[in-house]
Amino acid sequence: MCLASNLVKEAAAHADSAAAADKALREIDHEKTTFTRREIESKRHDLVIIEDRVYDADRFQWAHPGGSLFVAMFGGRDGTLAFQSYHMRNFPHEKLRPYLRGRLAPGETITRFDQDHLELSKKLGGAAPYFAPRHQQYKAAFIWALAFALEAYALTVRRSWALATVLGFLYAMIGLNIQHDANHGAMFKDGLKNMAWGLSQQWIGGSQVMWLQEHVVLHHMHTGDVHMDPDAQMAPAMRGYSGSLYLPWMVLQHYYFLLLELGYWVVPNVGHFFEVLAWSHKFEYPLSRLAMPCWRTQSTLLHLLYYVRHIILPSLVAIRASSPEQVFGAVGRELAVSLWMSTVGGFYLAFFFFLSHNFDGVHFTEGANAGGDCQYEADSGFLKQQAASSSNVGGEKLCVLNGGLNYQIEHHLFPRIAHSHYPRISEKVRPFVTAKGGQYIHFDTVWDNLSSVHKYLKRFSDPLFNPVVKGPARPTPEEMGG
Repeated sequence: MCLASNLVKEAAAHADSAAAADKALREIDHEKTTFTRREIESKRHDLVIIEDRVYDADRFQWAHPGGSLFVAMFGGRDGTLAFQSYHMRNFPHEKLRPYLRGRLAPGETITRFDQDHLELSKKLGGAAPYFAPRHQQYKAAFIWALAFALEAYALTVRRSWALATVLGFLYAMIGLNIQHDANHGAMFKDGLKNMAWGLSQQWIGGSQVMWLQEHVVLHHMHTGDVHMDPDAQMAPAMRGYSGSLYLPWMVLQHYYFLLLELGYWVVPNVGHFFEVLAWSHKFEYPLSRLAMPCWRTQSTLLHLLYYVRHIILPSLVAIRASSPEQVFGAVGRELAVSLWMSTVGGFYLAFFFFLSHNFDGVHFTEGANAGGDCQYEADSGFLKQQAASSSNVGGEKLCVLNGGLNYQIEHHLFPRIAHSHYPRISEKVRPFVTAKGGQYIHFDTVWDNLSSVHKYLKRFSDPLFNPVVKGPARPTPEEMGG
């Protein structure tokens, strides 16, 4: 039990009321209280680390304008890079002083804000002007309403292969155009609205909370890190970086990767359901226990509702409309139609996401740890690594269709900027990144991007191809808390 916990209990024990307890809590000299990263990661999911300071995530989550879930997901972790990329400014330590619970212990490595990223953020004017404009909100409402109407028609009138194809595509559009911006807090200024619209991830068969763990907590914070970025870990299916497991079939990976994407639907529709029950992404990366009490139950119930809509109800309709000798065939057809719908939607999503981070020239690194702290190699940082491990493709038209996910560099640098703004801000992002010595790759067409993916996978299909994956530079005394 750390010193902070003992002082909190002592303060509360001598308080006459909840208000007095809160006052006593604030009077504790938290500047002298220290925590190790291991202690916070393993035992204190009520805390969050920002630079060298430790804050009370349990209390602050309810005061967070962007909603409690986002803070809760970083309980027990380092949230420095998350704050920087989403808020595009330095952390207001003085303003959040009432929530301060201590500092990192001497000798602990400190994750510092990237000054290049802060400089570019300032040039763009911060995150405030970049929520979704009206036309983007109308587009999102139209897509969701159309998908809802077609699903209702399929259940009450007639299901068909053609309708399943359209629904699968619309579900992909919901994933790209609605839940993605909403769960990044980019659609509305109001955090509760974002959380509500973010539930569209559950409507299309995924899990909102598991998406946040996989996509925000891990992928966005550690893009291209071979140990902490889930998208970089393709084994045993494929090999994408040096040191990854190599298996004989990978010699053909540049040919079969598109076939694998046909089965992507299994990940959100089935895998996430069991991962939520286990409260662990890939049964390897535990979620914050701070988010567990409410969000695990909600995600599980909504996932079950998806199964009811696409498995149970169609089967019951088929049973009711069929003769006894036809019932098995009728139910089998309905299940096949649902499977086809999931395959169409899953393939479209997987296809464009895979293009973004698996191209010839992508830069992999290492230096992130399970607790969320991250150190970069020499002459690098958050801005350069995000740009070097992502790519863009196409232009404004594809941006409208795919919810801006073709502008992955801008999205990874500024995930809280709504996708409608990406083409415009790219005009400032590209020259800034290249002027700083960073990599910025933009493919003119999807075919150019796909050809680069094929070339990249072909290179790594050779077990002897092992380019060096660089680790972090030697920490300075300042980074070590000295």
